[in-house]
Amino acid sequence: MAGEEPLRRRLRNLPGSAWVIFSGMFLIKFGNFLNVFLVLFLVSRGFSAFQAGVALGVVGVGAFVGNAIGGSVADRFGRRNAIAVSMFGSSAATALVPLADGLLTTTALVGVVGVFAQLYRPAAGALLVDVVPEEQRVTAFAVLRLAINVGMAVGPLVGGLLSGASYTYVFLGDALFSLAFGVLALCTLPGGRPPAQDPAEAAAEGGRGGYRAVFADRPYLLFLGSMVAATFVYGQSTATLPLHVTDAGFDNKVYGLLLGLNALLCVLIELPLTRHTERRTPRRVIAAGLLLLGLGMALTGAVQAVWLLALTVVVWTVAETVYTPIANAYPAEFSPAHLRGRYQGAEGIAHTLGGALGPAVGGLLYGISAPLHWVVCGAVAALGAGLALAAVPPARAPKSAAPAAEPAPAA
Repeated sequence: MAGEEPLRRRLRNLPGSAWVIFSGMFLIKFGNFLNVFLVLFLVSRGFSAFQAGVALGVVGVGAFVGNAIGGSVADRFGRRNAIAVSMFGSSAATALVPLADGLLTTTALVGVVGVFAQLYRPAAGALLVDVVPEEQRVTAFAVLRLAINVGMAVGPLVGGLLSGASYTYVFLGDALFSLAFGVLALCTLPGGRPPAQDPAEAAAEGGRGGYRAVFADRPYLLFLGSMVAATFVYGQSTATLPLHVTDAGFDNKVYGLLLGLNALLCVLIELPLTRHTERRTPRRVIAAGLLLLGLGMALTGAVQAVWLLALTVVVWTVAETVYTPIANAYPAEFSPAHLRGRYQGAEGIAHTLGGALGPAVGGLLYGISAPLHWVVCGAVAALGAGLALAAVPPARAPKSAAPAAEPAPAA
């Protein structure tokens, strides 16, 4: 069993294309300066905090659209092409941001950045499913998250140094990192098209294709609902947790330390933990992780001492490392090969929706009643756990245990 192999051997056995995806994800998360510094950039140009917040919200809307389009592009035109279009488009649009004149033009341009910057995501996830053997997928997605976490932890420090010189350098740096991933993808990733639809599957779908087939998959919709709930609750770590820390009488340094503890634990324990969780039934692992997430968030409202707040962070961080790698790999259990991009895109849409609802609804509830807010977080996580348990994937033909071959280059 993959879970019984030493971690180092399992990492060595991952195919080369997977490591290209890991490297690319590190690059673009390291260089994700636009999202981090957009508000400060616009305020420095004389716009209000509200106007800057609206512009950042438009980036989120663009990300929602990009996930949906990216799934179709990945399935129709190939994974490598989708990643290249995403990175080159994002690079060009980001480089133009400091040249934009006026709030409306800048807001429209960063919306375009949001679309292109997320268009790659379904393709990257589908490609990992294409080339990584089934028994190694959870490990692959755990490594992917490690690359993301390390990039996001280190990148803003570099962005802060660049912003001290000029915000133009910030956006050019972001554009260069996206460009680097695009070139890396074109030069090293396989260019094959996704497998054609099986005739038996086509007959079973009754003529439904594309996202119609995805959203007609009721068990998968239950899984997507659980991901909306998970992202809603986890989003409180950046939406309302800082408010709770401030209300408890602490400054932003304490909040920064709590987030640092979260990032450190993710880096240290997630990969070793997957060795044990990947042996279990995926939907049960996801449900257990969501229940633990809800417990950690619900306890936040009951504590105010720093060490107790740190303990709640440990609880919901362990929950994150339990369910997230399994959940990232779980769409492959539902998706036929020719729709993997769209299934990954639908998962991205669910996370984007949860990420939008979390700060909005969470902030509203916190303003009405802080204790009620944290109780609701626990209830939403429990609802997500129930949805995950009910999301039973269809029975498919047994898959070979041999390593998956990478797609041949397209003619």
